[in-house]
Amino acid sequence: MSHERIQLNVDGTVYETEAPERYSRRSRVLPDPREVRAFIPGVIAEVRASRGVGVREGEVLLLLEAMKMFNEVCAPTSAQVTEVVVKPGDRVEKGQLLVRLAI
Repeated sequence: MSHERIQLNVDGTVYETEAPERYSRRSRVLPDPREVRAFIPGVIAEVRASRGVGVREGEVLLLLEAMKMFNEVCAPTSAQVTEVVVKPGDRVEKGQLLVRLAI
C-alpha cells in the first residue's frame, strides 16, 4: 500500500503526515462558489432562498433532511440567487445542484 506524504498547516504550525493512496485519487478541484450542491443525499425539507434575492455568506438557503436530521445548506459567499433548482420534497443525491448564485 502506497502512502503520500503531505504537510498540513494549522494556525501556523506545520504537521507532516501520510495519506493513503485513495487520498491521491480524490479530486483536488475547489468547488465553484456559484453552485451550491448537496453535501449528502437526502430530501429537501424547506427552501428559504428565492430567485433574485441577495444572500450573505453563511445565510441558510435551504434545509436538507438526511438520516432524520435537518442540515442547513448555507451560501458559500455573499451573492444574488439566480436559480433555485429544487423544491420541498425533492430527493437529492450527493453533489446534486441545489441553487445557483451570481457573485
